Amino acid sequence: MKVTFVHLGREHLGIEYLSSVLKKAGHEISLAYDPGLFGTEDNVFYIPFLERVFDRKNEVISRIESSTPDLVAFSVYTSNYQWTCDVARTIKEKMNVKTVFGGVHVSLVPEEVVKNDFVDFVIIGEGEYALLDLVNTLSSNRPEYSIPNVWYKKGGEVIKNPLRPPIKDLDSLPFPDKGLFENYINYRDDYMVMTARGCVFSCSYCCEAYFHKIYSDGYFRRRSASSVISELKAMKKRYNFKRVMFFDSVFFTDKKWLSGFLHEYKKEISVPFRCEGHVSFVDEDLIRLMKDSGCYGIDFGVQTFNESIRKDILHRNETNDQIDKAFSICGKLKLRYDVDLIFGLPLVKEEDYELALEFMYSHKYFNRLKCYYLAYYPKLPIVDRAIELGIIYTKDVESFEKGNVGDFFHQDSINDPHHKAWKDNFEKLYKLFPVMPSFLKRFIIKKKLYRHFHIIPGFIVIVFQLAIGLCKRDFRFIIYIKYYLSHFKKKVVNYGRI
Repeated sequence: MKVTFVHLGREHLGIEYLSSVLKKAGHEISLAYDPGLFGTEDNVFYIPFLERVFDRKNEVISRIESSTPDLVAFSVYTSNYQWTCDVARTIKEKMNVKTVFGGVHVSLVPEEVVKNDFVDFVIIGEGEYALLDLVNTLSSNRPEYSIPNVWYKKGGEVIKNPLRPPIKDLDSLPFPDKGLFENYINYRDDYMVMTARGCVFSCSYCCEAYFHKIYSDGYFRRRSASSVISELKAMKKRYNFKRVMFFDSVFFTDKKWLSGFLHEYKKEISVPFRCEGHVSFVDEDLIRLMKDSGCYGIDFGVQTFNESIRKDILHRNETNDQIDKAFSICGKLKLRYDVDLIFGLPLVKEEDYELALEFMYSHKYFNRLKCYYLAYYPKLPIVDRAIELGIIYTKDVESFEKGNVGDFFHQDSINDPHHKAWKDNFEKLYKLFPVMPSFLKRFIIKKKLYRHFHIIPGFIVIVFQLAIGLCKRDFRFIIYIKYYLSHFKKKVVNYGRI
């Protein structure tokens, strides 16, 4: 059977795993892809004018048509839901083809998604074997309405099948189908891999909290070290990659596993890597092990330095003392790290944003203060809390379920004018803060000059961000630049063929 996946955004490991499972069973797979350059899915440069120039929706639709699929599959998250609906609606008008929607947003609000007349099937939860079972039954022309995780439409009714347990043995899955994206992603620069699924934490604003709820327990699982090393060895031979990004929610939750894995990684792979981390796991031995094995950067999600908001609103229990200790250890051992902060959190005040500056003033080895915006995704605990506080209302929740939300990277959900002013000032200062000399940082904080940073043109901030990356030898900025240049080149070449 011929299946075409449709995707907007960066490389998608979930689709790669779905594709590898289907290909192993003998099905024919293709991809219709829009990288979403300069749009809301672009977590580096959001430039609406260039987004329109590089928009590929028409190319995506043409690609779907030319692949003549039997099934069109969409992996949906809340911020791209409206885009996927537009594409699916158009395809249904042009072709007699079945469509299936899966992904995070579908798992959160399947009732909302399944009622669309351009959606034939919905898959909730993990999709590999649910999609495989669905494709197998469709290809055999034997109707089957009892596949776990799959919702069907039959005679005007929706058949809602229960969840199957999560895949316990991740080693049993074939390696992700990297070939699906290889015409769009330069794996030689940066190879993305996951060693685990799920997260040991349940932050109120993250979809992992919902998956913990619906799966009760056993949702966090880790691959064996040998499985991950085998994938990296095979893909290094294939792509000769120069760096690795571990895409786990938190890479180093298990020190025993990590020690054994990194011993083999250093011996067999031996290229620089970066990862996501959590301060509660950090000690000197761990950071020494990480750096000795090739780690060049850790991304720590702090979100706010207001401990009360972090604990009561975000359901994060780490203390500022733990954060300070982790950052100090990284500084002592000279391992660069990024700090994630979220604007627009409930109950936040101007002094909370200033607290981040005071806190980071004494830490010299951080790489970036990365700015994100709170997005209210449906069914998550933070939505209920925001309703209790009168920040959002029932009508807002209905809008979130339809995908009308600000995204985590660029379009925020801040309505309060004071919050908007703080965001406009502090966001620019945070991005410039890492390259400022100490005396200037102290002067800005003491005189509260951050209140005037909104007047700095955005392009100046972008230039300084690039300067920060180059001065600190941040591989990611080099990768970003090469990524954009490659797509510019493709755009020019394609334009010349018109």
